[in-house]
Amino acid sequence: MNLIELSKEEFIEFSKNYPYSLFFQSPYWIEIKKFNNWNGIMIGMKKENKIIAATVILTKNIKGINKKMAYAPRGFLLDYQDEKLLEKFTQEIKEYCKKNNILFLKINPYIKYQEHDIDGNIIENTKNDKLIQKLTELGYIHQGFYITMEEKKDLEPRWLSVLELENKTTDEILKEMRTTTRWSIRNSEKNCLRVIECSRDDLKEFKLLMKHTAERREFIDRPLSYYQNMYDVLSKEDLIKVLLVEINFKELLEKTTKEKEELLEKIERSKDNPKKQNQLKELTQELTSFDKRIESLLEYQKKYGDTKIIAGGLYMLYGRQLVYLLGASYKEFMKYNSQYLLQWQMINYAKEHNYQTFNFYGIDGDFSKESKNYGLFDFKRGFSACVVELIGEFDLVINKPLYHLYKLAFKAYKILKNIKNHIKK
Repeated sequence: MNLIELSKEEFIEFSKNYPYSLFFQSPYWIEIKKFNNWNGIMIGMKKENKIIAATVILTKNIKGINKKMAYAPRGFLLDYQDEKLLEKFTQEIKEYCKKNNILFLKINPYIKYQEHDIDGNIIENTKNDKLIQKLTELGYIHQGFYITMEEKKDLEPRWLSVLELENKTTDEILKEMRTTTRWSIRNSEKNCLRVIECSRDDLKEFKLLMKHTAERREFIDRPLSYYQNMYDVLSKEDLIKVLLVEINFKELLEKTTKEKEELLEKIERSKDNPKKQNQLKELTQELTSFDKRIESLLEYQKKYGDTKIIAGGLYMLYGRQLVYLLGASYKEFMKYNSQYLLQWQMINYAKEHNYQTFNFYGIDGDFSKESKNYGLFDFKRGFSACVVELIGEFDLVINKPLYHLYKLAFKAYKILKNIKNHIKK
């Protein structure tokens, strides 16, 4: 069994049936990464004319030395429990790297390290140390168990939030959610919100949302061209959905005003009834709440007009998983629960189209309320999504002395970059 280049059709057919395949391990991701100066190839091994292992290999020139770095996003598509296959595939990959002037190959397999409950607590005796040991024996260097997404901004996250959909009805999925999440979904449906599927031109609106969210949550956003390129590659294959949520202030104002009028009638009916005095007090307080909401809606209408885009989400559809890759919203309008509406609609979509998993994607592995991204984790947890801790990142090193020099130089580069960014602030 030797390593061979696979056709686009062969790779897609194999990868879509692999249990943990994601769009990162696809020819479409190769096309997207070309715009960031990465080259890509699909390679694999066959037995009796049947593919038994495959991977996307992305390569990029390393500045200053005549070498390349390589990356297999989300690792290899193979059975990691088959040690002989893993050994053979690794040998072949090493030879490929040597022939193609590659200094090292980075992988971050979509393989669980240990089990956690919904709150992030470790389930004892579930550590996958055996695989780490095996990969180490084969020459892979484990890069550690990083906790936050900020630690590895240039890679896919190690910690995920995942909702399993298989063998569940939408009613069962809804019932398993936290009470406050179910309330937020129902509330969002009352707020005159409309979900719009983006055209290419609408991506400008999505970019504005992402820019605001990046500033608020302190991460670096991508340029508009990044989203346009991703859309161009994936939309023709129906592998992406970019959704926007629009609120209709005019409609909501009319609805709220009508509800206020009905409340006033109820108050009038209660005034002359001694038995309803306690209820009257509650209704009067509710009236104050209506006045505030109406005042707020009038201000929004004056400022933005009758409608306003207030939130958005970018979803990837590939293999057995629907992935919520990016979400964005204006803080000012979070009270309308637009993100709850988005996720619930897409969970229903996933069920209708037979996806087995709704992947909320990245979270931090710090589940304390003091952690920076606790709110993000708690939002996803409310949908009854489970914590998934992956095994981590490994480097398969071809030239160790040069690799260590590269690592030192890269570390120094990162330090200088952080200093420059700090000075700019």
